[in-house]
Amino acid sequence: MYDVLLIPVDLSSTNESVLDAARDLAAPDHTRVVLHHAIETLQDEAPGEMDDFYADLQQEAEKKLGAWTSDLAEDGFDVDFMITYGERGPEITRVAEEQDADLLVMRSHRVGRDDPDSPVGTVSHQVAVFAPCSVHLVRP
Repeated sequence: MYDVLLIPVDLSSTNESVLDAARDLAAPDHTRVVLHHAIETLQDEAPGEMDDFYADLQQEAEKKLGAWTSDLAEDGFDVDFMITYGERGPEITRVAEEQDADLLVMRSHRVGRDDPDSPVGTVSHQVAVFAPCSVHLVRP
């Protein structure tokens, strides 16, 4: 049984399948669930230049994560959410370590083994390689 599940999410509706998978892997009376959204920051911005933009993204993320948190709490889970800023792959693995996660549950794009244009190096690929814990990838 898992003690801490970390669920990195973007803000799309495709995360519903990830949340369903997490419900199947967790026990409401045992597992702590942490929803995490990493807001990707731009590299060459001047300090303060994008504050309004990031504030809008944070507000949107809080609304969506709050709704998912409520849904999971209604199912009996001890659940919380967090929003961080930075490059998504490294942020997710950092948060997994910080939260002492037993399992990461996240969605992943399908990649074609024989397709040279398949997106190897995606965020889910980075996380699967560098995570400090096991990773469960949910395919659409």
